Amino acid sequence: LNRTVITHLVTSLGKNIMEGKSVINISLPVTIFEPRSFLQRMTDHWSYAPLYLNKAAQAKNAVERFKWSIVFVISGLHQGCRQRKPFNPILGETYQATYPDGTKIYLEQISHHPPVSQYELFGPNQSWKLTGYNEYKASFRPNGVVGGQYGPNRIEFKDGSVIEYSMPKVSISGMVIGDWLFWWTDKAVFTDSKNKLSAEITFDPDAANSVMSYATSFFTTKSPCDTMTGSVMKDGKKIHQIEGCWLSKLKFDQKVYWKIRQYLPFVPEEMKESLTSQCTKRADLVALLKGDIDLSQSEKKRLEEKQRADRKLRKEMGPKKEEEH
Repeated sequence: LNRTVITHLVTSLGKNIMEGKSVINISLPVTIFEPRSFLQRMTDHWSYAPLYLNKAAQAKNAVERFKWSIVFVISGLHQGCRQRKPFNPILGETYQATYPDGTKIYLEQISHHPPVSQYELFGPNQSWKLTGYNEYKASFRPNGVVGGQYGPNRIEFKDGSVIEYSMPKVSISGMVIGDWLFWWTDKAVFTDSKNKLSAEITFDPDAANSVMSYATSFFTTKSPCDTMTGSVMKDGKKIHQIEGCWLSKLKFDQKVYWKIRQYLPFVPEEMKESLTSQCTKRADLVALLKGDIDLSQSEKKRLEEKQRADRKLRKEMGPKKEEEH
């Protein structure tokens, strides 16, 4: 994949220079893409919502509900590890789908610069609701990128209790040379203000606590980068220890709540009567799904140019400042 990208970029750069075109807006090769929109990719993180959010909704007390909500978030992290890139959503692009248990999924791209995706999920019988929006930010490194999803994530239950959480950051290396590596870093924070519950989970804690003496680091073994650790707090006091690895299992006080591959992930099914803006109807995505690389590339470039032209028009024809009276 790395060699394919570099070859394509060099070829496109040379072609644009020869034709006197801009060298800034070069379209990435569709050969590195999967035939899905990023809106579809977002649902990968919610693959176990029909299992664990339903468990949370049925929990007998607030603490168990809080723990099952944490399990829901952690259980979907490994689903986000994909080699190929999804298509960037076009402004106004949507995705409507359902899970087998009746959960309804709605997503829309509400901003292009910066890229912001809004979502709503409704559990069966309105037992829970997952809402929020994410802005995606990334900073490039010499051989990789570090980024994350910034924005509110909110789980609301039928009795009115609300759990809010933030996602950890993503690190990717090997984008130019070496193996392509993906791992979660930093922290995920959960809060339930009504029941005075909170949790903070640190990912790759050895890296996060790397400010140690040379002697200490020399005689200790670093934990795997998928390691995570944290605690559940009630009224500011620790009530449960959190341990595990997002590629294997999650434990609360040595009791296993989640194990990878214990259950198959739930796959969303596209709604039969979806909007014309449904991402699965995109010409470039459809062409790639059919294996027509050349058509997919040309359609992708056409849509990107159209979006840039639309953005320019919005900027030129946008609301004018009110005249002073």
